[in-house]
Amino acid sequence: MNKQKKEFLEFYNPIHDSFSRFCRAVSGNIDDSKDLIQDSILNVLESFDKIRDISAFKSYIFSVASNLNKMKHRKNKFKAHFNNQEMNQIIDSTQNPEYMADFNIIYEKILSLPQKMSETIILYHISDLSLKEIQKIQGGSLSGVKLRLKRGREKVLKLLNTPAQVKKALMLLTI
Repeated sequence: MNKQKKEFLEFYNPIHDSFSRFCRAVSGNIDDSKDLIQDSILNVLESFDKIRDISAFKSYIFSVASNLNKMKHRKNKFKAHFNNQEMNQIIDSTQNPEYMADFNIIYEKILSLPQKMSETIILYHISDLSLKEIQKIQGGSLSGVKLRLKRGREKVLKLLNTPAQVKKALMLLTI
């Protein structure tokens, strides 16, 4: 293995789980997420030696995945369909069935939001990225990220049907 690949893996391995969850969440199904992960890794690996600030590797690879996913959506005009089997790949399968059902409903509502707002919620709550990291990925201002997160949470809560769902969403979507 050459030096560049080893160095790439040193930066990639610690963020693999978070990055995989993000790709699964934004792509909508396991096959598309595998393609997105592979395309992102290949893209970043090919340009790895050109990265000026290696400390920004995490936000860089998330940005690449986000941009590749947006290009795919623009080309295909495809809206991801909710799939229970894919949901099990995103959340912890050791959770109880009631929690899983509630999370499925909430996740479906998150995916129905505008793409950038939905991506912000996924990056923050599912991939555990900081607001600053999300800003680097999505661009714009930090206050814009905070506003998308706040408005996205509010919209998700309005889309839910029962008080029990709202209660679960509040637990999942608050700090």
